Amino acid sequence: MKHSLLPALALFVACDAAVVAQQDAKTSDASAAAATVDVKATVEAEALDLESIHFLVKKGKVKDAAQLEKQINDPKEKLNNVDADADGKVDKIQVVEVKKDGGGSVFELKAIPSKSKDKDAAVVVAFVHFDPDKSTNKLIVKAEFAPIVILPEPVVFVHEVDITIQGDTFVVVEPNPFFTWFFTPARPVFIGVFVYDVSPPPVIIIKEGKHWHHKHGKKWKGKGKGHW
Repeated sequence: MKHSLLPALALFVACDAAVVAQQDAKTSDASAAAATVDVKATVEAEALDLESIHFLVKKGKVKDAAQLEKQINDPKEKLNNVDADADGKVDKIQVVEVKKDGGGSVFELKAIPSKSKDKDAAVVVAFVHFDPDKSTNKLIVKAEFAPIVILPEPVVFVHEVDITIQGDTFVVVEPNPFFTWFFTPARPVFIGVFVYDVSPPPVIIIKEGKHWHHKHGKKWKGKGKGHW
């Protein structure tokens, strides 16, 4: 009898294992689906003028990454029309530098959702790579869109800059303020700190025992003398 129960017991164990496996698979599928739902932002390539951004760096029209970030977010420049969270408002672009081995870096261009203004929820929409090549004495600058951007085919903007290499020091041959800044010795990694514009709080001035509310122009009564 004991031997006859073993096949049945093994069958039950196998069934239980199959059920657990199915449940794990469903949980995994659900998690994957949830992750897919979370990453729901899509961006059209026309929303970011990456070619002009690349041109600003190439021609030294900006002196550093901070000015590049400012230019990208300037409405007058019309470089950025990204709306990753689809709330009808243009998202600000934050430039975040990530160091590479060999003296290079990549700038991540991150769209900060205008709805939440949360940098932790930012979405990378493009990259600008800076890779020095010691074998050719060239700095290769490459701008490309991130996978989140909808493109019929890959779009990459590339140009090379002549450099000289002295040990671990890189020197740009052509006069370009951006690359001079980029290769500044012991330069800290750049992380943009772009802040959304907010309305300033009302200013209250206290003088001669009377209070003025500047925003609304109202006068409040008060006792005693105050100071600015």
